[in-house]
Amino acid sequence: MTSRCAHIQFGSSRRSRAYAGVLTRLDRLLLLLDTGSSASVRTTAAKQLAQLAAKSVISDVAIVEDDVKTNRHHAAVGDPSGWSELMAVLARILPYLHSRSHETRTAASTALSQIFSLVPLWMPGPDAESKPYGASLTLPAPEFPSFSVRELMEKGTLLLASSGKEFIKPTGILANSNEVKKARREAMGRLGLDFLESVGGADDMDLDKELAAEEVEDVEMAPPTSPAVKSEDESVPISPIEESVDVKVKKEEVLAGRSKSSTPAAPSLTTTPVPEDMSALSARERNRLKRKRKPGNAAVVAAPPPSQGSGAKFQAASAGPAKARLVVNGDKSVPKRTDSPKSPTDGPAPDRVVIDPSKGGAVAPKTESKSKALEVQPGCWVWDGLVKLLEVDLFSAAWEVRHGAAMALRELLKVQGKYGGMRAGDIEWDENLVAHEKWCNDLAVKFLCIFVLDRFGDFVSDQVVAPVRETVSQTLASLLLHMPRRSVLHVHNVLLQMIRQDFPIPVKPTNGKVKDAHAEKGHVWEVRHAGLLGIKYEVAVRGDLVSMDIPEDDDMEIDDGKEVLRGVVDAAVLGLGDRDDDVRSVASSCLLPVAAYLVRRLPEELPRVLAVLWSCLRDMKDDLSSSVGAVMDLLGQLVAYPHVIEIIADESRSHPITTLAPTLFPFFRHTIANVRLAVVKTLHTFMTVEHLSRAWITIPFLRLLFQNLVVEERSDIREATLSTWRETLSILSSTPGWMESCVTHPILLEWYAVLMTPLGLPLDASSFYDPTVGTDSGGPSERHNVDKNMLAQDLSLITIEVVIQARLAASSALAYIIAFWPLTSEQSLSVDDMFKPILSHYIDSASMLQKFLAAIISECWAREYDTRAAPGSPLLIEASPLAAELSQKTLTWLQADPPAAYHEMALTLARIHGECLNLLQSFAYDCKVPQTAIPLLGTDIDVTGTKPGCFTIDTAHAAIGDMFTKLKDSLGRTKKRELAIIKEKRLKVVSSIERYIEVKAQYDVRVSAAFAAAFVAFKSTPDKVSPIVKGIMNSIKTEENLDLQTHSAAAVALFVEFCVQRDLGQPPDKIVKNLCTFLCQDVEQTPTFLYNKKIIDGVLSFTKPSSAAAAASNGKDSEKHGEDPAKARLSRRGARLAFEKLSAKFGPRLLQAVPKMWQSMAGGLLSACATDSVKKMDELLEKQHGQDVIDSLSVLEAVVPTFHEELSHHFTELFPHVVLALRSRFAIIRQSAARCFSTMCDVLTMDAMRYVIEQVVPFLGDASVLSNRQGAIELIYHIVQKLDIKALPYVIFMVVPVLGRMSDPDDDVRATATNTFASLVKMVPLEAGLPDPANFPEDLLKRREEERQFLTQLLDGSKVQQYDIPVAIKAELRKYQQEGVNWLAFLAKYQLHGILCDDMGLGKTLQSICILAGKHYERAQRYKETKAPDSKHLPSLIVCPPTLTGHWYYEILKYAENLKPVLYTGNSRERNKLLPKLKSYDIVVTSYEVVRNDVSSLQDINWHYCVLDEGHIIKNAKTKLTKAVKCIKAVHRLILSGTPIQNNVLELWSLFDFLMPGFLGTESSFNERFSKPILSNRDGKAKTGEAAALALEALHKQVLPFLLRRLKEDVLNDLPPKIIQDYYCELSELQKFLYDDFSKSSAKMEVDDVVRSHKEKDGEQQHIFQSLQYLRKLCNHPALVLKSDKQAIKEALANCGAHSSTGDLSDIQHAPKLLALRQLLVDCGIGIAAGATGDATKSELVDTDETGHGAFSQHRVLIFCQMKQMLDIIETDLFKQHMPAVTYMRLDGGTDPKKRHAIVQTFNADPSIDCLLLTTHVGGLGLTLTGADTVIFVEHDWNPMKDLQAMDRAHRIGQKKVVNVYRLITKGTLEEKIMGLQRFKLNIANSVVTQQNSGLSSMDTDLVLDLFKRTSEEEDAAAAAKKKEKDPSAPPGAKNVLRGLEDLPPEEEYQELDVKSFMSSLGGKQ
Repeated sequence: MTSRCAHIQFGSSRRSRAYAGVLTRLDRLLLLLDTGSSASVRTTAAKQLAQLAAKSVISDVAIVEDDVKTNRHHAAVGDPSGWSELMAVLARILPYLHSRSHETRTAASTALSQIFSLVPLWMPGPDAESKPYGASLTLPAPEFPSFSVRELMEKGTLLLASSGKEFIKPTGILANSNEVKKARREAMGRLGLDFLESVGGADDMDLDKELAAEEVEDVEMAPPTSPAVKSEDESVPISPIEESVDVKVKKEEVLAGRSKSSTPAAPSLTTTPVPEDMSALSARERNRLKRKRKPGNAAVVAAPPPSQGSGAKFQAASAGPAKARLVVNGDKSVPKRTDSPKSPTDGPAPDRVVIDPSKGGAVAPKTESKSKALEVQPGCWVWDGLVKLLEVDLFSAAWEVRHGAAMALRELLKVQGKYGGMRAGDIEWDENLVAHEKWCNDLAVKFLCIFVLDRFGDFVSDQVVAPVRETVSQTLASLLLHMPRRSVLHVHNVLLQMIRQDFPIPVKPTNGKVKDAHAEKGHVWEVRHAGLLGIKYEVAVRGDLVSMDIPEDDDMEIDDGKEVLRGVVDAAVLGLGDRDDDVRSVASSCLLPVAAYLVRRLPEELPRVLAVLWSCLRDMKDDLSSSVGAVMDLLGQLVAYPHVIEIIADESRSHPITTLAPTLFPFFRHTIANVRLAVVKTLHTFMTVEHLSRAWITIPFLRLLFQNLVVEERSDIREATLSTWRETLSILSSTPGWMESCVTHPILLEWYAVLMTPLGLPLDASSFYDPTVGTDSGGPSERHNVDKNMLAQDLSLITIEVVIQARLAASSALAYIIAFWPLTSEQSLSVDDMFKPILSHYIDSASMLQKFLAAIISECWAREYDTRAAPGSPLLIEASPLAAELSQKTLTWLQADPPAAYHEMALTLARIHGECLNLLQSFAYDCKVPQTAIPLLGTDIDVTGTKPGCFTIDTAHAAIGDMFTKLKDSLGRTKKRELAIIKEKRLKVVSSIERYIEVKAQYDVRVSAAFAAAFVAFKSTPDKVSPIVKGIMNSIKTEENLDLQTHSAAAVALFVEFCVQRDLGQPPDKIVKNLCTFLCQDVEQTPTFLYNKKIIDGVLSFTKPSSAAAAASNGKDSEKHGEDPAKARLSRRGARLAFEKLSAKFGPRLLQAVPKMWQSMAGGLLSACATDSVKKMDELLEKQHGQDVIDSLSVLEAVVPTFHEELSHHFTELFPHVVLALRSRFAIIRQSAARCFSTMCDVLTMDAMRYVIEQVVPFLGDASVLSNRQGAIELIYHIVQKLDIKALPYVIFMVVPVLGRMSDPDDDVRATATNTFASLVKMVPLEAGLPDPANFPEDLLKRREEERQFLTQLLDGSKVQQYDIPVAIKAELRKYQQEGVNWLAFLAKYQLHGILCDDMGLGKTLQSICILAGKHYERAQRYKETKAPDSKHLPSLIVCPPTLTGHWYYEILKYAENLKPVLYTGNSRERNKLLPKLKSYDIVVTSYEVVRNDVSSLQDINWHYCVLDEGHIIKNAKTKLTKAVKCIKAVHRLILSGTPIQNNVLELWSLFDFLMPGFLGTESSFNERFSKPILSNRDGKAKTGEAAALALEALHKQVLPFLLRRLKEDVLNDLPPKIIQDYYCELSELQKFLYDDFSKSSAKMEVDDVVRSHKEKDGEQQHIFQSLQYLRKLCNHPALVLKSDKQAIKEALANCGAHSSTGDLSDIQHAPKLLALRQLLVDCGIGIAAGATGDATKSELVDTDETGHGAFSQHRVLIFCQMKQMLDIIETDLFKQHMPAVTYMRLDGGTDPKKRHAIVQTFNADPSIDCLLLTTHVGGLGLTLTGADTVIFVEHDWNPMKDLQAMDRAHRIGQKKVVNVYRLITKGTLEEKIMGLQRFKLNIANSVVTQQNSGLSSMDTDLVLDLFKRTSEEEDAAAAAKKKEKDPSAPPGAKNVLRGLEDLPPEEEYQELDVKSFMSSLGGKQ
């Protein structure tokens, strides 16, 4: 009836324990590595993984920043245990390199890369750095392995994308080095690489010997899966990799198998079924299994069923195999989400493991041996095992695995490859060099094999990427960095062989491209492609191969460099001539790195290279050739060398430039943007060279450039085109007559026509020049029209911004033509004659766009004229009559009223006409008004409003106004319904008319701004400036388009300059004043003083001033302009731009040029803040200057960033005034000052931050004036928000003062400080290596050191200073207890508060008493010496559960003599007597209930310390008790709790709300940020996993400094282990009947309804709870539910067929738990009457030790129940009737609290008492019951922490024996499900509180409904099977395979595969 499962946990060594602690955080990081939603999340996870891994090898891991290379230490070959820990982490990361997801592979390789960088470089000896590096000069060179490209191509097996291996159960990571060798040998054989076996194979042995050796070496492998378990994949053909290997060995590895889902899983938990069929195993495996079974081996042991004694009363149930799980050496790997422990509802699945809930999760088998394969012989290069393992993956059939391995090897070789293959020890250096060279050669050959065999290609946008070959070529390059030159040359030659392929090749089909049959002499393009890739990276990393600087000591001819170079050039030329586009692409990029050497050393080869490049370009027919870009890049680079230009200029050596340049024309509108850019740049280069012919600059070229401007969407290409255009025009104009002959009148008109096309209408492309037409004889080319959207001008596909930018660029181009046109010319028309008709026509046009662009062209012409005019030359308006005329026209237009409408608006007006007609006609149709009564609107539409009788916008107004009203009134009161519909219609018309008017206003603004800017550019003096200023300023105020607003801002600057030159002082002042007003329009940025002056208190920035500001802004809007916020933001943006342009124009002269500017900006601030007293300032503010100061601060905040740095002293002079404003009593002034000053800190960081630290930070400590603290903290809050990383050097100065404010009496200060502190603390680790801020005085830097020391203590508890307790404590403190006291003292010193959450039984009480004794004594001493008011005597308050009050009181008396405690308990009369005397005591001990009742009197007392024992009692923030406790005022607050989180993370919030209110934000924000994501993941779904892991990680970091938690296993090496065993009982017949009866009952139905409808009414909830309670009681004993209803009892007994003679429920046969309890007690040797015989004495647990049967029994037991009734039943039915010999005591809610302490004392002191009966509620808290060594739970709490606390009553300090915990669980019932819930809650608790962040692999917590079902074993098994079906890791059927044909990868995926990014990653490594 009971099956037993043991879970034993031994104490273990410190080191591995610490590591086990880390493992769980490791899981979380691995989860993020795999499922992170963004690259940055994954990268961060990778960095943190690296720090975590590297910790084991180096002690001081700095936070990984990107400059890790600077401080690498070199590894001591010493500490092997550290290295093996590192390898264990590596072993956990490696499976992710096999992932199908590219992001996961990349993230895993990033993690590895970070690890390799952090870990010191392995060196063979300490002096290795100083030794010569390279080839050995004394010993002969090692043989380079023979390598025939031809042979390999003929015989090798190709590596494609995959080999159908998805269908085969994948193998795990290989278990040890022998398996790696075997796998390697076998992979080589499969690929036909047997000749490589000797390569690097000196250490390989004969296979049989090797297997024999393996037996000895590998004791730790998990037992093999019994072949009896058929797996569904046996029918699938096994791939070659599995055939050649002893299949049984492979099966073993299935244990650690990677799941087949796209995410690599942790080793899955399929442990072996027990009844093993040994016959199927080989002898070797049987032997190994026997060794495994020997006790003491660290392995997962499948325990046989317990042997049955002949008379044993209980048979072992065959509920599936029982498992014993031994956990040795803290090997506590935790399973991942992919195999979360089965929930109990799944029944006895074959991998049933009963889990100790305090650790959460089963141990994954084979954890240890995973990293075995990575370990190496002592003295070897430490990464050797890793390289060997990755080598095997390199030859995998799946391309993802090859790719992952190549990435990992690339990172490893780059950073750690320098001494690869060497050995440490007394080996000659030369021998080591040879070994290294041999190792390099062997690896290189393997990479070359991949080059030849890999055929996988992936398509990205427009080209093929071969991820494996590209990555392997980078890996090879990383290896070449460390190879001697002679070896590199061997590799070089093999690569050349691969490119040349000068041998016949038998045709093998390749995937990817199909070659036509008559292709040139057969060659395999992939192999050539790979060879070129190799060369490309080779020349990039080893420039010394081709350069002049050759190391002398290498035995080589100097001239070889030239030969190598020639080889590269030949290869590239061959590649460029290839038919295959991708080969051409790589070939041209091969020459990029060596272009300089090519020109310098092989000039004779240049003509050949150039010829090939040009012919490449000429032959590119289709638009999708990816090589164009590479060829263009190379061409562009070569053209930069004068020598190359000479060749192009010399027609004997090259085609003439006149034929070459036009070759590039077809690429102007190429699909690839980089090609378009390269074309423009290359042609620009050709133009700038003096002696190149320019005859190719013809009209087609100009047309292409102009087309580029009109249709290009990318701004960089547009800018390059414009500068090329300008260059072209200046060349054309330099030869008289050339320009005029090119740019003819018809062409100009054509260009203007395109430019002036109305917005939204398609451009007319018929006149566009297409260079591809006509050049191509072979039919139409394949081209993709890249400009389709721009030509269609479809504003739904391209933004209006882009269109306007293109039009502006084209306008500038046309303006340049006018500017470069000769003013007077004999041959052709002058400027005026040529352009006047065009410009005059457009500037007078009725169209907005034409007017606007004509003005832009005029302005640009004027500006260009000014830049090119010689000093002293006449103004443009004087030189050109056209200019004078245009200037006059613009002025006239500006002075007149704007036109009634523009041509573009006719369409809209026509639409409005239709709508108005329709509206008025509705009266006729719907309301039957006679047609005659309906007024006419006119049939013609007139936009200008000049023709009589036509429909104009005024008519429209009348139609919805008077006409409508008349018609409406004529109806009287009839037709209500029709009228409602008509009114709806009217509203639509009204909005159309409003939109029309808005558009008109926008057009007016645009035209007047352009006209005004043009007028300003022409520089004529107007009689009145206001129309011009108005034109520009309106645009600055309201223009939505950023480009146009910037344009107007530039015009403002020009106009101010114009006025300054002419000494017009007034306009600039007025303009600046207006700009300042614009800056203050936005109410969010510039609040209204009037509406906010009532707010005195608070920090507005932090407490989002929503309500206040809303009220204010509403008021302000109605009062000011009725501005809507969007418009206000526009004017602020415009004014900012204007200040930027002014600054750019005047630089440091700005304030001299506009003298009144400073007054406009800073005047307001100076008006009130120029005093030195805050009081005076506040008076001035209130009287008149409040708004001025706010405006002034707002303006300064906006303009500070725009000013020239030479003007910064003006701002530094304002610092004192702004800081004064910061201290104002008005919250709104403080907020504005803080915003303004933080911006100054951002711009003038050094001066401003020094001022903040010296002047503002001290205000934080100003206890007397609240507004000083509020202002200072608000400023620091803004600084942290705004400066972010810039604030790093100053972080340390701010952290400690801010920390001090986290316990400020003012809520706002506290909340802001807490929030700011949370941001600052994250920055602290980054601050370490920074240089000191300049010009900081010595004393500040010294202060920083002290504060830095404080922070290291805060963030790392172990670094806290020793605290010597100044008084005698009568106890010997253990080391960890002293550390705890140190930590408490540290908190007290810095006014911090914390939670001491040591495991139960570690002496939290004692540690607290020590700190109380010490601090009380120190305070008293200080008072004696100084009589200072802040050291007067204050009592301390200890609040604990009532059971513990006596315990505390006696402990204090026992340990601390200097403290005088008092018990404040008893009834209210007794307490009232004590109240007045409390202050005279040192310590007041009371209970939570008392605090709740007496809070009114206790909250008036100031306490020194307030200690909450078992503080999790205040976990629910809403209870009366919690609220009462939070009212207590104390200098220091401390919570003691072994379990700060019991059910939900939200509880932590409540605890911190007592300690540091606001530290974790508000309850709701905490809930959103942490609680929800963490809870949403309770079912372990991957979707929510990342959010949960991130939330846990963030929360963990934030609370870490304020929690101290040590686990017993960590600190008590002398504490014996605790063994938790689950004891399963079956229901008795009676219970089954009642259970099923309930399931059918109406109560159950009601519950179902409630649950299904999710009604959350309290009554309903209560109802469910009662039902659950009912079932719970039933599981314990039927009597609890049947109570004393005799009739019901009789029926029940009759129904279940029990023939009980008495008809009595007290028969213990009805309650299996009592039977089980009796059996357990008997087993413990309790209750056996002396000399009794019979089966009961045959016990398993009785020690055979004879002394055991002395006066009292061997074991003593605590029996825990939930309910008192159950204790009664145990007492009467079991003890009194069946076990009269048992001696026991009892402690429950009914026991008088005053006597509880005595009961505990008696039980501990008297060994003759066998049992203590307790309720979890009373006995579970704080008592020490070490007298007992066995704990039995008859019932379980929903809350796992309560059970844990209860069992730790016995398992705590003072316990000398092993503690056994038995939990009685009724199978298949509610109880089993409760245990599942418990496990989830525990996982959460462990994650946040301890370093033991036990992953998120939480239980599936099923629906409440499920709790009501009793499940049989068959159902359990079925559920498990069903779950398996859903399992994502099931082998894919056809459907899954189809799903695997994924989309094409995004472009970013292969971004790192180019030389540039690879070289930058090498950075400082070369």
